[in-house]
Amino acid sequence: MSETAQGPIWEGYRRFIVARKVRESGTVTSFYLTPEDGGPLAPFRPGQHIGIKLDIPGQFVPVMRSYTLSDSPSQAGHYRLSIKREPAPADEPELEPGVSSNFMHDHVAEGTVVELRAPGGDFVLRPEGKGPVVLLSGGVGCTPMISMLSAIADAGAAREVWFIHGVKNGAEHAFGSFVRALAAERPNIHVHIRYSRPGPADEAGRDFDSTGHVDMDLLRQLLPGPTPQFYLCGATPFMKSLYQGLTDWGVDPFQINYEFFGAASDLTGEEAPVPAVVDADPDETYQVTFERSGVTATWTPEIGSLLNLAEANGVMPDYICRKGMCQTCMQHVMHGSFKYLNDAIVPPAGEGNVLICSARPTSDLVLNL
Repeated sequence: MSETAQGPIWEGYRRFIVARKVRESGTVTSFYLTPEDGGPLAPFRPGQHIGIKLDIPGQFVPVMRSYTLSDSPSQAGHYRLSIKREPAPADEPELEPGVSSNFMHDHVAEGTVVELRAPGGDFVLRPEGKGPVVLLSGGVGCTPMISMLSAIADAGAAREVWFIHGVKNGAEHAFGSFVRALAAERPNIHVHIRYSRPGPADEAGRDFDSTGHVDMDLLRQLLPGPTPQFYLCGATPFMKSLYQGLTDWGVDPFQINYEFFGAASDLTGEEAPVPAVVDADPDETYQVTFERSGVTATWTPEIGSLLNLAEANGVMPDYICRKGMCQTCMQHVMHGSFKYLNDAIVPPAGEGNVLICSARPTSDLVLNL
């Protein structure tokens, strides 16, 4: 465990106890986590995430996910994760609901021990920075924005801040009263909440400020112009629409900050090319079997990663970062060998596991997927 001026940065996983479990809305629950060893926490910056490892019954290997830290870094003694229960997709109800989020909601209680990696990530804000900042979020994308907004308030920064959030209705709206209280105390904090489908108990002016989706018409009404620094977090369509709208408005793309969780694309609307594997013979091919899915496919260098191969053949594993950092895409190798496409990964725990977003086969390969 290495040290910083503020606390330890540990290697691998460290055991934490769920000290508190708090329901924030009908779909979001917060988990307050304290180190089992009683030692100090590693510092983090607002917007960063933390990795969690869960032993879930019925899963072949531990389930690993990354969740954003939703509290201010100045809140000593705990980390807070605010997790949305993910149901099966509305248009594909036959699919399973989110494995980790539902396990956290239904089976992780106060006193439960979980294992965490140290905080990381590049989607961060300097709370003491100068100049106006706009925090734009949709749904549970508010969690890094809550951390950023809290950090600005705790730092006593005078910069103008617009917290603009879109959510379906009050049943799904988390942290509403907290954000309103911050804005009431600090004249530099401006809040606008937009509900797409308010419920019968939702009151305009108290629970939300307008109806519809967060769009450029709303931003033009609320903001002084295209000069602030922008932070975006939400579903891919939400971020793509706002990113393109902001750049059309004249916002410098370097002033728009986001962390893209999704397939190989960017927010400009153009599909990013999938890089071919450059250290392979052009004629090199291997058979990759996704055992549980009953699919066998041919890997070639132009396909790139094992995750790309899976998706191209209708196998849709979980993933978040696609950078070999969050551990979400980890799978167990039943037979065969592989190598990583780059060295900038966090190696997975457990012998025989592979991060398929950042690996390619070096022989015929069988994955428990």
